[in-house]
Amino acid sequence: MSEPKSPTFVQDIKQWPLLTLGIIGLNIVVYLAIFRDITPGYPDIYPSRLYGLVPANLRVGKMLTSNFVHVSVGHLIVNMTVLYLFGRGVERAMGKLEFGLFYIGACFASSITHAAMVLAALPVYYADQPVVGASGAVAGVVGVYAVRYHRKVFNLFGAYIPALLVIAAWLITQLLLAIVGLYRDNLWGIGLKQVSYWSHLGGFGFGLLVALAGNMALKGEREHLIEEATRLYDNGSVLEATQRYESLIKCDPDNAFAHAELGRFWAILEEEDQSLPYYQMAIELYLSQGREAQALACSDEMRRFWPKAVVATPTRFRFASYLEESGYTKRAVRALRKLAEDEPDSIEAEMALLKIGQLQLSYHHDPAAALETAEGFLEKYPESEWRQFAEEVIDRAKS
Repeated sequence: MSEPKSPTFVQDIKQWPLLTLGIIGLNIVVYLAIFRDITPGYPDIYPSRLYGLVPANLRVGKMLTSNFVHVSVGHLIVNMTVLYLFGRGVERAMGKLEFGLFYIGACFASSITHAAMVLAALPVYYADQPVVGASGAVAGVVGVYAVRYHRKVFNLFGAYIPALLVIAAWLITQLLLAIVGLYRDNLWGIGLKQVSYWSHLGGFGFGLLVALAGNMALKGEREHLIEEATRLYDNGSVLEATQRYESLIKCDPDNAFAHAELGRFWAILEEEDQSLPYYQMAIELYLSQGREAQALACSDEMRRFWPKAVVATPTRFRFASYLEESGYTKRAVRALRKLAEDEPDSIEAEMALLKIGQLQLSYHHDPAAALETAEGFLEKYPESEWRQFAEEVIDRAKS
């Protein structure tokens, strides 16, 4: 059983990193637009002064615009490359609107952090120096990626390196340079105060907090375990695949899909005692989440593997009602009739017969069949509290 998908063009469009590409495009357009204003010999003065963040003269507008201005092609390429590499996954995980709002928030968070550190810890001279560049906001995207995709592995020229290791190395470097920059102007020829390392840390911290608040670590773990289970299953390692889903259930016990997959895997391994409890829990979870279609599909699959498996009577009635509401009236009638035959002493059996009569009358336009069903109901359940409804069906059928 797999999660339901809608392979439509609209769904495909939603998977494209349109906002990430849009932000990259905007940065390129801004650079080209201001390029003509750059003073020869002083390539960073005019754009930086006009659009950059100046800690001694904080303005809300410049906290935002400073994140879309770059002073050189190299500066632009580095930031946009990192944004493209990390932004695609983060946009897919967050959604386009949420990603856009987050990116704006990261712009402000990185700007505020830089301004606060300059005003609090650096000489007055630096408070008047403007800074520009998207690196602080991009660092926020990296912060989210570190939480959401903490299981990812990068393939760097044939070497497989965990994403967290790469991000941790970058973060430690930024932190060391930021701290040393409070006391020295340069280190090994690197101008420490010309780069806003604190804005990188502020943006990264903001991304980290947003991701943790959104429980993205669990989502990343869930995605990883499902991918691993699928890979192992495709390679024929069914038992190892079950171990991945069991790990998923430990950290996400209400994951109906994981329970359903475990039911199927144990069924493939012909372990009925292991399979049935997972299937039944999956059905309960799907129903509690209002996902009747998935619950019904799970139930049908369970019955194909285990024909004698028992589905609770109220659940069977809910399935039949769902089929009716979905327009599958003939299948609904068959399910209701089988329920009435299997559980004749239940309240659901009474309701099933009444519903059959109503469907025969209203949807199948067969008053004779409806009349027979309603009269059979009264004969079988003469003391039923639903007697009045059966009599109404009889009156309508006769008329």
